[in-house]
Amino acid sequence: MGTWDAGPFNNDAAMDFTSEVVDQLVSALDEFMASPEIDETFDAAFAAIGLLNAIMGVCSARPYKPEPGFDAPAVRTAMVKCFDEQIDGLAPEPTFKRKQREMLIAALDTFVGFCKR
Repeated sequence: MGTWDAGPFNNDAAMDFTSEVVDQLVSALDEFMASPEIDETFDAAFAAIGLLNAIMGVCSARPYKPEPGFDAPAVRTAMVKCFDEQIDGLAPEPTFKRKQREMLIAALDTFVGFCKR
């Protein structure tokens, strides 16, 4: 296919590279889903969500898994559940806890929305 338009993501090489980056970020989500721990896998998964949102905001790359496919809503559910059930064990300051949860929900909602496209 080669190049189909001007810009940093409109060619095969760029999209192959971007797909590799997306796959690496998805591996942090896979680790979290295998062991959802607020102080072990959560932070990397949250960062991966933020980076995936940034990538999906500028190009067509999306997380991919063979059948049954990538389940963004399941990631959202697991991350919120993990946060809600485990955050108090870290004794966070109440304002931080509220703001962190708000940011988590916003990032996850954006993520799920991008993954539907």
